[in-house]
Amino acid sequence: MALMESQDSHAVELLNADLYGEHDAILYYLTHAWTVARQHGHQILEIAYDEMRHFKWLAHTIVDLGGTPDLKPPDVAPVTDIQAALKKDVEAEIQAIDQYQDHIERISLKPVKALLQRIVVDEQDHLRQFRELLDQTHGEPEQVERPEKVVSRVATQLQQTIRLEYQQMLAYLMRSFMETHAREMGMDMEERSIDEMRHMGWIGKRMGMWGIQPKFPEVDIDEVAHTEEEAIYRDVREWAQVAMPSMLPTIDRILAQEEYHVTR
Repeated sequence: MALMESQDSHAVELLNADLYGEHDAILYYLTHAWTVARQHGHQILEIAYDEMRHFKWLAHTIVDLGGTPDLKPPDVAPVTDIQAALKKDVEAEIQAIDQYQDHIERISLKPVKALLQRIVVDEQDHLRQFRELLDQTHGEPEQVERPEKVVSRVATQLQQTIRLEYQQMLAYLMRSFMETHAREMGMDMEERSIDEMRHMGWIGKRMGMWGIQPKFPEVDIDEVAHTEEEAIYRDVREWAQVAMPSMLPTIDRILAQEEYHVTR
């Protein structure tokens, strides 16, 4: 029994390192798709969605082994040049493949080894896709010509919503992984997390159009307040009525979904 517990503990440590890597990839790829690499946005988003599946698989495996998923946010460095971004993506995939292969060698549990081998297949294809995108990419991304003060005001307003959606997303995921591990309830929490990710995407794309990179600060996933979220969105909506009317349909859609969550 002690040997099994030791194996599980060792596997959890390595899997949490893999989970952090997937978390980093998700935020990094989403940021690229919303900002400097918008011309390849759809393809990069598809890769990010694959990483989200890996994130889910790893987290549930960690819980199965008696561990707790580490949802610490990574530090997403800004990239303003599309070719530099894609080069970093290629490097990130190479590093991920190397790390997974190393962990496959170091983990003795067959089901976990099989999971990591399955993930490596996806990562190898991501590497191929990013290399192809890099080969196809020439020149600089489109320039955003807007007054700095105006951009700053937009960033201040919209960044509030990014932080809240990110906080909600992580909180729902942790509840899914830890409190409601059963499939039926877990999927409900995961579906709510997906909603928050979609909301982040809507806001993130708008920020990217203004040349603003979303930030993902440290958040307390145990302190999720729907009342605070609704209040901030209503403040942002009031600002948008004057400064950015085109945002109103998006904000109203998010508010409607958040109000629906509260009733569930």
